[in-house]
Amino acid sequence: MERRFLILGSLLCGALSACTVGGGRDLPDVGFNVDTNSPDVFVPDTTPPPDTGPVVCDPGSTIGNACEANVDCQDNCFCNGAEVCAAGVCTADVTDRCDDGIECTMDACDEERGACVNMPMPEMCSDGDACNGEEICDRVLGCRAAAPLYCNDEDSCTVDSCDEVVGCQHEPRDLDGDGFAAGTCGGEDCDDDPRFGTDIFPGAVEDCTNRRDDDCDGLRDFLDESCLPENDDCDSAQELDGPGTYSGSTRSSEADYALGCQPTGPDVVFRFTLEEMQDVRATVGGGGTNAAVAIRPAAMCETGPDVRCNRASPPVVLQRSLPPGEYVIIVKTATASVFDLTLMFEPPTPIPPVDVCNAGTEDISAGGMFTGMFLEVEDDYALSCRTSTASVKDAVYRLELDAPKDVTLVGRSMGGSFTPSTYLSLVTDCSDTSSTITCRSASTNEIRQRGLPAGVYYVILESSSTTASTWSLDVTVTDPLPRNPGDSCDTAIDITSSMGTVPLTMAELDSGTGCGGTSSSFRDVNFSFTLDRTRDVTVTTTAPGFHYTSLSTACGRTGSEIRCRSASTPNVQSYRSLPAGTYYVTSASTSSSGNITAMIETRPPTPVPPNDRCEGAINITGGYVSTDTLIDFEDDVMGCTGRALNDAFYTFTLRSPKQMTAIASRVGGSTSTMYLTLRGAECTGANVQCRSGASPTTLVTTGDLEPGTYHLIVESTSTTASDYDLRVLFD
Repeated sequence: MERRFLILGSLLCGALSACTVGGGRDLPDVGFNVDTNSPDVFVPDTTPPPDTGPVVCDPGSTIGNACEANVDCQDNCFCNGAEVCAAGVCTADVTDRCDDGIECTMDACDEERGACVNMPMPEMCSDGDACNGEEICDRVLGCRAAAPLYCNDEDSCTVDSCDEVVGCQHEPRDLDGDGFAAGTCGGEDCDDDPRFGTDIFPGAVEDCTNRRDDDCDGLRDFLDESCLPENDDCDSAQELDGPGTYSGSTRSSEADYALGCQPTGPDVVFRFTLEEMQDVRATVGGGGTNAAVAIRPAAMCETGPDVRCNRASPPVVLQRSLPPGEYVIIVKTATASVFDLTLMFEPPTPIPPVDVCNAGTEDISAGGMFTGMFLEVEDDYALSCRTSTASVKDAVYRLELDAPKDVTLVGRSMGGSFTPSTYLSLVTDCSDTSSTITCRSASTNEIRQRGLPAGVYYVILESSSTTASTWSLDVTVTDPLPRNPGDSCDTAIDITSSMGTVPLTMAELDSGTGCGGTSSSFRDVNFSFTLDRTRDVTVTTTAPGFHYTSLSTACGRTGSEIRCRSASTPNVQSYRSLPAGTYYVTSASTSSSGNITAMIETRPPTPVPPNDRCEGAINITGGYVSTDTLIDFEDDVMGCTGRALNDAFYTFTLRSPKQMTAIASRVGGSTSTMYLTLRGAECTGANVQCRSGASPTTLVTTGDLEPGTYHLIVESTSTTASDYDLRVLFD
């Protein structure tokens, strides 16, 4: 019988089922496992068999037949295995001859070809998690893991993640989880910082104190119209958690409290607790011009006094070594404003010996050069020659003389590439401007005091610039030299009964006067007269041209001046009812030649109109309507114009915030200019408001005045002094 090797066509009858001849599907010509030792495989011999026709597979046709050998049991089929003869009976092969033992292959048998087919099926390896990669099926090793998915799309505006089912996800960035994409990535959320939770998004409610723009309208905290302060007074003071920056506003708040450095404007109050002694610094950013900040003990919140008060740009207060306790910070602005308040605590430091006047103030009595930095000191004292109330830091030195000495002080302040003017004031009491011996300003400021008597003095130095960084003070102390008649206080010429004359060639500059004549180009001279009873006095001085003349009760001390005026020669000043005593006349001129002369004329005293001086000011607290006069009134203070004008004084006290309107009209229809000046409790203090113009002249306060005492000064030139109608209203 002819024997042949049969290769059947690729037939696959179904997944994982054996195939029979005549049915199935083509499979790749790979994965064949042909067992040539099987009795069901026909191996050709060298003798061509007779042509008996095709060998036909008849599955299971021999099972159960009697047999002598395995060859008797062949059914000519490959896929059902090799039948065997067991105990004389043909038995089927029970093994799955195509099972390769790999769990992820689809095992099949190709009867036509007489081979096994083992097809890899990767889906059989899936663990259901797309993020760890798509598993593969290896024919030899079985299921194997693949590389995990890389989901970073390198786009900072997306939040990358992986979903187990669908794989990589790239969502618009919403780090705070409020449902709004970040505005920096084209979304609507103005603040996507997750540290601030889900409370900041378009349409949210504005939190007025968290320093964030909660509703994304471009306005944070009190810049948002919906935010109004709730800490208007001491009872409603906002509690501060400690050091940090806090939002604030004076919009809709009242003017409740008068600060030492700023009497007017709306204010708000903050409260903080100091657990231990610390240096405390409070800074106001914003707030507009003339903003001020003060620290007070909480128990003295309403009345003060201030521990520190500062009005500058920006206003800053530093209190060194503040003891533990409860304190308040009052912020006052000229008009309703929004600001930031920064509170800082630092370890306590001693007060620098050049910051305040006391027994420990740095001593310059031996002379020498002294320098310092404004960063190390604070604003502590007012100077008589500086009318501005702006807060400027000052340095203080102590000068102690055991005998009369000639003293020269040269002060300078520096601010980077520029040299501002420097103020120098020589006083005996830092807190009392009336103790001023001399005060002047210049870019290089020099004070010379000849024969300064024994005693304790203080030198206060300030810069005209708030940005000045350093200062220097050159001090020379020598034994006094003899002085010419009239050239010093010790040699003042008595003019009680006769005219006095001093050649300017024999004079040099000492103190000058409170209204001028203090620069190094001037020379000054001194006269004196004594009254044994109250008299009206006219003082006349002549000099080569323009000069300054003052009348004082203590020679060489500008703080004791009764009046100081400048004029071309002659300079004539009249005084009503001067009490008995000794007075000093000081004149200063730029001329280096010629003479300065002085004389007095006395008359019986005439009554001083009650409101010709500040102490006799008319009380107008409840409002005022009257016809008054400036005729025969004297000039006592410099009003807003800084000129010598006849002046009349009025005073009022407010117990609640009110607006004041003052109208001054000349009687008789004259339209000559009138001047109205509003000041605080001191007639010589800072101006609160000014107005001048043709009669009638009207002054209306800007906003409500806060509670306190005020003075209204009405002025006119002496040549146009007249009766006038004054009407004052309070709303």
